[in-house]
Amino acid sequence: MNESITVLIPAYNEEKLIQNTSLELRKYLDSLLSRKTISFYEIIICINGSTDRTEAISRELSKRYAEIKYVSIKEKGMGIALTEGTKRATKDIVTFIAADGEVSNEFIERAVILLRDYDLVSGSRYLVKSQIRGSNITRMLLSICFAYFIRIFFSAKLTEVGTIKAFRRVPVQKFVNQFKRNDPSWQVEILYHALINKLKIKELPVYIQIKRLSSESKVRILREIYSFFKTTLKFSLALRWHQIKESLHIKY
Repeated sequence: MNESITVLIPAYNEEKLIQNTSLELRKYLDSLLSRKTISFYEIIICINGSTDRTEAISRELSKRYAEIKYVSIKEKGMGIALTEGTKRATKDIVTFIAADGEVSNEFIERAVILLRDYDLVSGSRYLVKSQIRGSNITRMLLSICFAYFIRIFFSAKLTEVGTIKAFRRVPVQKFVNQFKRNDPSWQVEILYHALINKLKIKELPVYIQIKRLSSESKVRILREIYSFFKTTLKFSLALRWHQIKESLHIKY
């Protein structure tokens, strides 16, 4: 039987993009419905700390389309938005997209198919070699080094921690209340919990489509890399300690 899906859109001051992104996503999910890839869907716009018209636009969308919902969160932070959205999700599978549509919606269909056999699917830019080569030299070197760092210190199963995720709702909602990250490195935290709970994880190649002008970018490259590096190191140590205690049968 085909399963249902919740798609989260974390949105901080996205009045220029949120309507087009939501409607494009709705059109895409309707196409999956017509092809019976999914049975039902809902879109939850997770507004976090916005001070522009993002919430007003989302409210109007929710009135016009039954499939679109929104939640308003006072605190700013992508991690907070994704945690709250995951708690409110009601469908079998949960995923999220950036408000600027950085990752193609086609990831959703491929992830849904893989989740018939896995618990969590993690998108990886580093499995697409042409994409890494197409980056500027600084980003290319950082990407290659970070991919090796992840495999050596965090998990040999992974090359990427921070692009996009899709997961089965029930197992993740069992530990979502433990999430503490409020920034994009939330994606490292969910992988950590998936690993210690022995969920079945699969990586999926994804292409990134930069749609913002560089002057509009919300995240500086070096700051993003540093945040993910620091968080990945933290959870690498926590993962190793968990594995040691487990091997020695030490109770928590």
